Amino acid sequence: MKQSMPSAIQVLLIDDHTLFREGLHRMLDGDRGLHVCGDFATAASALKAVREGLVFDIALIDYDLSVPGGPSTNGLDLIEPIRRLRPQSRFLIVTGGMKTVELVRAVQELNAGVFLKAEPTAELLLAIERTVRGERWVSSGAALQLLAANGREAAQGPQRHALTSREMLVLHGVVEGLANKEIGARLDLSESTVKAVLQKIFEKTGVRSRSQLVRYAIEAQIDLG
Repeated sequence: MKQSMPSAIQVLLIDDHTLFREGLHRMLDGDRGLHVCGDFATAASALKAVREGLVFDIALIDYDLSVPGGPSTNGLDLIEPIRRLRPQSRFLIVTGGMKTVELVRAVQELNAGVFLKAEPTAELLLAIERTVRGERWVSSGAALQLLAANGREAAQGPQRHALTSREMLVLHGVVEGLANKEIGARLDLSESTVKAVLQKIFEKTGVRSRSQLVRYAIEAQIDLG
């Protein structure tokens, strides 16, 4: 019996920069089983399409959606009305940069991922795949920005985390997106030592993967210094 091929991941693009959006469309469509089911320049046109029945698995939304001759729209404000229409869909904010307060809102309140446009293409493909699986992707630059802000807040209260100084340094490398070998080179540790330290961090924090650890560090407001 002929086996049916798995369906492609349906990707919705919402970005007011035409060249960027069209380039992203061409890059993603058909890559790794992805299919761009629609791309829109405005929040209003995208929301209208979803209301009319457009189905997608993940929406890539620009943070700053400007309207010719009109005010800018915060891409985060588009997530909740779309989520009410498509509760199972995932969201990834694709942005050149955001204020820390909006990063916190995206990650903690809206449960959306954040991808910085300066990151490599391969990272975007990985971010899409993991976001669709239910993980919350946060680019290393955005994660460090959040941790820096959370660290300032945490410094004003009691320390709640029992990580050693070495564990904190390894955690910092994980948040930056470094591999164990790269962390070892930075700290003058063997790769096996870094792996052992990372396992200890997993045990202390109760997480099971690097992506969960980054999320934990952000939400628990760990000060990496």
